[in-house]
Order: sequence, then C-alpha cells, then structure tokens
Amino acid sequence: MEKRKTALLVAPTWAEIEALTENVRNAMKARGQLQSEEREFRVFDSMSWTKAQKRDPRQYRSGLVLHFHQPTGGFARQKSVEVEKSLEDGLQLRREDGSVSLFKLDGGRACFEVGEWRSLKIAPGDKLLLQANRSRQFINGELVEVKAVAGQSILLSDGRTLPPDYRTFTHGYAVTSHAAQGKTVDNVVLVASSRSFAAVNREQFYVSISRGRQCCSVFTDDKDLLRAQITHSSIRTAAVEVVTAPKTRRALVQQLLAWAENFRRLVSLGQVLSQPLAPQKSTVLSRKERMHNRYEYHHSHRQSRTLGV
Repeated sequence: MEKRKTALLVAPTWAEIEALTENVRNAMKARGQLQSEEREFRVFDSMSWTKAQKRDPRQYRSGLVLHFHQPTGGFARQKSVEVEKSLEDGLQLRREDGSVSLFKLDGGRACFEVGEWRSLKIAPGDKLLLQANRSRQFINGELVEVKAVAGQSILLSDGRTLPPDYRTFTHGYAVTSHAAQGKTVDNVVLVASSRSFAAVNREQFYVSISRGRQCCSVFTDDKDLLRAQITHSSIRTAAVEVVTAPKTRRALVQQLLAWAENFRRLVSLGQVLSQPLAPQKSTVLSRKERMHNRYEYHHSHRQSRTLGV
C-alpha cells in the first residue's frame, strides 16, 4: 500500500483465510487505516452443496439456512429461512415471524443455497468480497470498500449501498487459489501452514504463485513438507479408467506391435524397391525382323487351311 502496488493474499483453506484476515485487520487498525468502531452483521455463509445434496433430506440438520434465489414453494426471491426439522420427503422451515412451513424436496426444487448464519464485524475502510449476484447491481466475486454503516445498510465508497436483504459477503483481504484464477497483481503472498497442507497440491500451488507479475512470497511453517506436498497432483483417475486400464494397455500394446510389423514390412519393401533393376534386352524389332515374322505367320496359316485344320 505504501509503494502503491497491487497485491494478493492467497491461502489454501477458508480457515486459514479467516486467521489471516484477523491479523490483517488488527494491523490496519494499529496503523489507523481501519476505524476501530465496528458493527456486527449476520451474514449468510454458503456450504456450496450440489443438487443431489440439496434434494436429500438426510443432509439437513436443525439450524441450517436456505437462501432462495428464485421464488419457490411460497418463498420469495432473496428470502432466507432456517431449517427446523428434516422430514422423510422434505423440510420443516421456520420463517422470520415464527410461522412454520413445509417444503418438499422434489426433483425440480433446487433453486436455493444451503448455508449457515455467522457473525461478521465490519468497520469503515473494510474490504468486502461479494459472494452472490443481485441483478446487475452486485456481482459475485466483486471486491468493494466500506465507506460507512447506516443502520442495517452498508454504504460503499463507489456510491452503492448493500441493502439489509443482501447478506452474502465476507471480508476481502485473502482469497483461495480457486478465486485467484484470472487475477494478475504486482505482488502475490501465499500463506500455507501445515494445518492446511491437505488442500495443497501441484495445481493449486502453481495457480497461487503465478498471479504476481513482479514478486511472489511464500510463508510456511514447514518447508520440507510443503516441498513434498506440491509434488502431488489433484487430478484423480475416474473409476471407469481404473476398470478399463488393463484392457486399454493390452489394446495399446497390440496396436504398437501391429504398427511395428507394418513398419518392418515397409522397410523391407523399400529395400527391394531401392535395388537397381537388371538391364533387359530391348524388345524393339527391326523392319527385317517384322517382315520375317509376318511371312512366317501367313505361311503357317496357309498350311493350316490346306490341311483342313
């Protein structure tokens, strides 16, 4: 910030990101870059479930939150409700006014996100990372700065306002390697402690360190283990590939042997064709020889007619 350069702080897991964010915000408060007056907001933290998980009642527990991005089952768009109980074919949801509604998890109902409520402290000067689209006003992945807090609304430095019903955001001081894709900055700082090595692999490490155009710094508490961890790839072999691998290898070997045999035959043929041909006697006859052959032909033909052959 002092050198007016762009930077990106990357960590493998969200647990590591939260620890980094706390340290960054404390340092900014000590330097006066972040006001000490904070407000606590309840924000929605998505669990990024798949459609199959959303349709399975066994996945749900009391206290989870459903945030609808399309009007469904009597729930309005952008509405958030808590799960009170999981039933055999659906959920029992509790609205903000305390009323309870039944929500069936049939095949066509997956237009919602599943997550949890959590508390987030925000102060003027904070950086926020938006995590949901809202028409054309807010974009998922957008980084914004807080100018002021007015009641339940958050005023941004660019003149926009985060309304009370938009609560899908978090602090924007550090990102995962997945969120860092496509970004280019002057300096990139990668923090990978041993507690997050389970999420470190060759592809993740490459994406992280390749974001900086001038400098890249890596911080870890175990260099040897990090070196060993980044040699592993995250690319997994599919089950069908494992089953068909022996057959595929045999077929490949047979094809290679066939190619080798064809190549051997082509080489042999090439050697034969490359040998010089033996000179042959010219088949062009002289005029005298042609006349002699014609005489022999007519003479033999007359004899055959005379003898009745």
